[in-house]
Amino acid sequence: MKRRVVLLTICAAAVAFGVTVGLAQPPATGPGQVNAQQAPLSPEALARRAKVVAKLGATSITVGDVEDQINAQSPFLRARYRDPERLREFVQNMVRFELLAAEAERRGLGTDEGVVRSVKQNAVQALIRQRFDDRITPESISNDDVRQHYDGHPEEFHRSEMIRASHILVAEREEADRLLAQLRTADARAFRAAAREHSIDTETKLRGGDLRYFTRDGRALNSPDEAVDGAIVAAAFALREVGDVAAEPVRVGSNWSIVKLTGRRPAEHRSLEDADQGIRLRLWRERRQQAIERFVDSLRGRYRPEIHEDRIRPIHLDPTPNEGELAGAHGGAGAGTPPVQEAEAAEEAPAEPEAPTEMR
Repeated sequence: MKRRVVLLTICAAAVAFGVTVGLAQPPATGPGQVNAQQAPLSPEALARRAKVVAKLGATSITVGDVEDQINAQSPFLRARYRDPERLREFVQNMVRFELLAAEAERRGLGTDEGVVRSVKQNAVQALIRQRFDDRITPESISNDDVRQHYDGHPEEFHRSEMIRASHILVAEREEADRLLAQLRTADARAFRAAAREHSIDTETKLRGGDLRYFTRDGRALNSPDEAVDGAIVAAAFALREVGDVAAEPVRVGSNWSIVKLTGRRPAEHRSLEDADQGIRLRLWRERRQQAIERFVDSLRGRYRPEIHEDRIRPIHLDPTPNEGELAGAHGGAGAGTPPVQEAEAAEEAPAEPEAPTEMR
């Protein structure tokens, strides 16, 4: 077992020494052994596979080890080893690997913290492949399941015509006229800058006035409960080309809006046949993740881990680059926000699409 651990960690050890390991990897089976999915070998074949090709110290590389390593590769790569010189080079790579593994073991790298963690990560990946990836596949999703998802989620596969617009809301018509004259032919960057400076719409000004995508009835793409003002919707849909600005300010209640068209999407309707592969992949990911979570829950019952919640909050984190600037930009409130959440909260550029994954 210890030898196997060292072999699994040799890549990390080789990086530490600035050495490239080469093509060969640790033997997948022991001397004379064969993959369990293959038919049992005859005594003659087992004897042939058990013959030692190379030996260093207590470690032997057998004919079976070489065959298993080569046969685990793609047919294209396997074909090259019909050349005797290439085959000898492959065996030399295996010897090279064992030499590095022996030296890593001698130097005690098998107990290095980073190497041990790499071993655990490799072991977890192997467990996931063995326990889930061989059993839950896109092909395991039935046609009935695909049809049920398609019929139950029409909004994912049928989309009305949508446009994207930005606007600048001001209180007085005179100010709207003045800004409109400046922005009628302005590019998107200048329009966003003007929105941040002049707009009184607190909901959109930090996004450069971006209203995102919406339909003819004003419903927002990713926020169906939110609605764009009808006057802005009418003005935006009346524009012909992306980049055009409405000829006149639009009255919104007691205020005035300058409207710019920034994107257009035609209506889209996807058939079950067109959506089939995407649905299978989605259901496969969901079911695989659900199976993993159920498995992890069962492990919690078996191993009963103890977590001391009161000891988590005082954990000290070293400052990251620009952390002070980020905290200042958010008034200090976001200093402890995890990086993933910071990324999700980052301002979205108006030119970026917002269609659901299934519709892209």
